[in-house]
Amino acid sequence: MKVSAKHKHLLLSIAFLVSCSYLKAQNSIFEQNRVNSVYIEINADSLDYIMENVLSEHYFMARFIYDSGSSRDTIENAGFRLRGNTSRYSQKKSYKISFNEYEAGRRYQGVKKINLNGEHNDPSMIREKLFYDLWNKSGMPERRSSFVRLYINGEYRGLYTNLEEFDKDWALKVYGENDGNLYKCTYPASMYYWGTDPQFYKNINSTSVTGGRAYDLQTNETEDDYTDLVQLISTLDLPPDSAFMNAISNILNVDEVLKAFAWDVATGNWDDYMYNQNNYYLYHTQSGKFEFISYDTDNTFGVDWMDIDWATRDCIQWYSNSGSRPLVKKLLAIPEYDARYRAFLDTIARVYILPDSVFPLIDRMETLISAAAIEDHDRTLDFGYDVSDFYNSFDQSIDNHTPYGIKPFLLFRKTKILEQLSGAGIRNPLFGRKEGITLSPNPAGEQVNLKLANPGKNPHYHIMDQSGKIWSEGSIPAGNEPFTISLAGLPPGMYIMQVQNGSKSYSKKIIRK
Repeated sequence: MKVSAKHKHLLLSIAFLVSCSYLKAQNSIFEQNRVNSVYIEINADSLDYIMENVLSEHYFMARFIYDSGSSRDTIENAGFRLRGNTSRYSQKKSYKISFNEYEAGRRYQGVKKINLNGEHNDPSMIREKLFYDLWNKSGMPERRSSFVRLYINGEYRGLYTNLEEFDKDWALKVYGENDGNLYKCTYPASMYYWGTDPQFYKNINSTSVTGGRAYDLQTNETEDDYTDLVQLISTLDLPPDSAFMNAISNILNVDEVLKAFAWDVATGNWDDYMYNQNNYYLYHTQSGKFEFISYDTDNTFGVDWMDIDWATRDCIQWYSNSGSRPLVKKLLAIPEYDARYRAFLDTIARVYILPDSVFPLIDRMETLISAAAIEDHDRTLDFGYDVSDFYNSFDQSIDNHTPYGIKPFLLFRKTKILEQLSGAGIRNPLFGRKEGITLSPNPAGEQVNLKLANPGKNPHYHIMDQSGKIWSEGSIPAGNEPFTISLAGLPPGMYIMQVQNGSKSYSKKIIRK
């Protein structure tokens, strides 16, 4: 049958549209503009066992249904279990779904596994995804994520963050090859040198509730060869000199490590390698170099468990001094690497967490998930976060665990990073960071006294709330005496005092009683 040119064009157009529709469906599992739905149908006895045996790693057989709005896919015999560490004991659980557990090699939309995180300790429910979106935006090794509704046996279990698995498929997508060793590193994965015996590092156990190795090989498990990891750790034991620079640059993608550190510090991700010796992956590529990837990033953007102000913590001395952290201490002991780290921090502060850049993304996320979050009863079970806490969490302090709204944290963090990088102010011996202003009393009543350490030319101040609204502003008189500022018109709450003192800028929290 002869086909006319007109019909050929029509057939090609139809094929193109079908192809586009197929690609859209294939990528819908990480849909960014809609909250799609995941349905799990599982035997009631199996579900009871999962909930009663929270440390079990056993996958139970379940039916997986994915509803993207325009299509509804069903996968029979998927694997379903709990995932996470302390979240296993929470009321709102997190889950792992494996498409290849009962059918070897099977994938759904190109992935073998997905992780559904409940975000039970985050009243905004966006912190983990926000970190990855910003991380990806800056060109770091991509980890895809999306928001989904989860239903188990017909019951709505809430809004979840759907996260791509770190595995060989992920490595192939990101690095173009997947034959290397991929290590999942959890506390106390300090990278401290304990000698050249690989078995010693295999025997270092994670303190997570599920146990296992602190340096846990995720690929090439049959070979179980830790020689490359030992080589990296041995190199980190060298003195930080030119020979070390040459050796470490041959085995480690140093710039990517420094960028990852800068992202952890800029977002207040304290449950990381630098502060907590925790939550990172190492992937050894065919080039012979290790790549470094941060993960498990829900304790970010102001979330606190340690009574530390992560918005103001010194970005230069971020890491904890309790225990060994050679990966950060040795790298930053090299002036060239330290300068690169500072440059990455400066770029993140000026470009990626700039309010004009990041606030619209936060607003879009809030709008996207609001309906699913409000209907999510399970998220209230652990910390009692209600609907008002959800809405307020973007702009206001909620409790001691979340002392910052996300926006004011970013606003304050950006200012502090640039201030600390500039070396402004005088050394505060109590906190090991630099301050240029003092406020007293703080918390304050009807007024507060402001004093500059080194008054410059035409200093002025403004006081803004956590949404960025300015409540008070004015000039600061010449002289070094405390200047009294009235707070009579400010409602009780937390504010940010910002002072421009010549070329220097300072910020400090102030509590209005």
